[in-house]
Amino acid sequence: MEKPFEYRKRPLSHQELENIARTDPKRAKRIIINRKSALRAKEKKKLYTCELEQRFQKLKSQAAQASLQFNLLQMEQKSLIKENSMLKDHTKLTKQMIELQESKKDVIRKEIKFYQHFVPTQMCGTVGGDMVNNLIPVWVNNSSMAATQGLTLLHPVGQ
Repeated sequence: MEKPFEYRKRPLSHQELENIARTDPKRAKRIIINRKSALRAKEKKKLYTCELEQRFQKLKSQAAQASLQFNLLQMEQKSLIKENSMLKDHTKLTKQMIELQESKKDVIRKEIKFYQHFVPTQMCGTVGGDMVNNLIPVWVNNSSMAATQGLTLLHPVGQ
């Protein structure tokens, strides 16, 4: 007894198929339909494989572009980090300079207050047409002091 689905290593030749068609037309018809279906499946598989290969190449190209862009962005990031660090250092130095200037201003203000409270002063003279604040103690002879500095007294003290 022959097995209905025996495994064949080689396909049936055209003549063998004609012999089967004479004896069992349904089987021959099924074999022909299976062959056509197998051909369609092979074509479909080739098409699918080709599409996959195209997608693979496209994705490979996109990956290469993304890698280049990533490297560029990394370099830009490093540059921005360096610039940011430099700007932070500059800001820190600027703040220190401002603090130093403020402390100098405070020292000068304190000195001015000290001289205003403990040394009597007056507003006098012009130098080159500009008004100048000269701290001249009252006990100094104003006219002799003004003469040595080349000043003209606007309001001579004690005269």
